[in-house]
Amino acid sequence: MKQKKWPITACAALGLLVLCVGIYTWSGGDTGAPSEAVSKESGAPDQPDVAQTGTDLPDGSFEAVSVWVNWSGEWDFHLTALNSDKLAISSVHHLPMFRFEMLGELEAFKERFAGEFAMNHGIDQFGPSFADVTAGMDEAYFEDRTVFVVYVPASSGSYRFGVDSVYRDGEALCIHIEETGHPEELTYDMAGWFVVVSLEKALTAGVTDVDADLDHLQSYAVPSTAEIIDG
Repeated sequence: MKQKKWPITACAALGLLVLCVGIYTWSGGDTGAPSEAVSKESGAPDQPDVAQTGTDLPDGSFEAVSVWVNWSGEWDFHLTALNSDKLAISSVHHLPMFRFEMLGELEAFKERFAGEFAMNHGIDQFGPSFADVTAGMDEAYFEDRTVFVVYVPASSGSYRFGVDSVYRDGEALCIHIEETGHPEELTYDMAGWFVVVSLEKALTAGVTDVDADLDHLQSYAVPSTAEIIDG
């Protein structure tokens, strides 16, 4: 009986050896090289990268000026903003933003919100008024320029704001606002600023989604719309 079991045991061992060699060969051995199946999944030479990323516009491609207009908490103003759907998102401090492609749109904006903002103020310490800054924007100006107005509410009139960067990604454009004054002493008055940004129409062509935010120093502004609603 013992002699009859030997051929069976030998055949089983031989089969196991063949199986191990087959697995070793399929996995690429001990060379450290990935198998062909892994290479096709991870090394995508034949899978082009179709992701598209945006970019910041060059600093010289836009003009920007900040003007004091006083603080306003009127809801109709915020609801009229082009990015009103984003103002209730508290993870980012979105700022009301308006866009003007022609003189009539700008004039209608001034007329509609003249009672809410000091657009023609005479306070020298705050510099030129919104009326002063936009006085030269006539019909000829809008032939090749697009104007954006971003409203920045602040918890003190000591703060000053400007444009950190303008970001364009396909059909989306976002203006990032930053606090620029860094005052050591603060006044305890609510304030509001219009940051007026002018770009060539060629840079805004095809833009359908616009937004603005207080990019870096969110704590310098009054609570966001979402925080006001929740409170």
